[in-house]
Amino acid sequence: MLERILLNVARWRETSSAEKLKVIKEASSNEEAIHLLRGLYEIKHVTVRLAAAPLGLFDIPYIRTTYAAEWIAHQLTRGYIGGDQVVVHGFTTERPFFWSDLERTRIWNLIMRDAMQRGVGPEGFSIPIHDRLGRRSLISLNTFMSPEDWKRYISTIAKELLEIAWVLHENAIRESGVEEVVRLGPREIECLQWVARGKDAGDIAEILEISEHTVRYYLKSAREKLNSRTLPHAVSKAIAYRVIR
Repeated sequence: MLERILLNVARWRETSSAEKLKVIKEASSNEEAIHLLRGLYEIKHVTVRLAAAPLGLFDIPYIRTTYAAEWIAHQLTRGYIGGDQVVVHGFTTERPFFWSDLERTRIWNLIMRDAMQRGVGPEGFSIPIHDRLGRRSLISLNTFMSPEDWKRYISTIAKELLEIAWVLHENAIRESGVEEVVRLGPREIECLQWVARGKDAGDIAEILEISEHTVRYYLKSAREKLNSRTLPHAVSKAIAYRVIR
């Protein structure tokens, strides 16, 4: 697959923005799409992260990247994610941003020095996507250009990059299996939320001023709608679908 992309990308690079977008949209997967994006726009690396829960920083089950597998493994074993300013800022903001504009913390400087030794460029541009169902993804582009040259370059392609980011987000939703939308009633959500906080049916009945039997009815109904065998499984899925926090 990658060999085919490399053979065609030079030809596609000379096409219009609309043609480039069409090529990326027609990619068979995000794995293919990010390599196309990398080649068509002459970007060093591309990464797509999708968060499945409201605390996206700690629940990113989906990642597609052109970084070396060794660097990804190194990030995980060193516990870098909590200090990675790109990820931390990217899952808490709605606006695209340049890496050089981020706060330079001690741990972030350490991570970047380590990253550069493993082929990661010092500058980048990230596009957060937050859809109407609350699902978040972060598309990051990496470069060895100077911050000034990179910002000038991005300004010429920013509009098409935003369109591409939405394509990658929608691909990630499909590929990750979190596409399903579950509709629970207000009481079902309330009861699940209290279960997530460690309350049992008796506690919830007292808090909501309804009978314990009614609480159990709502919890059973929520569990069935979430297609879950157990209540903890239902809570887990409700968090993953952003139904509760």
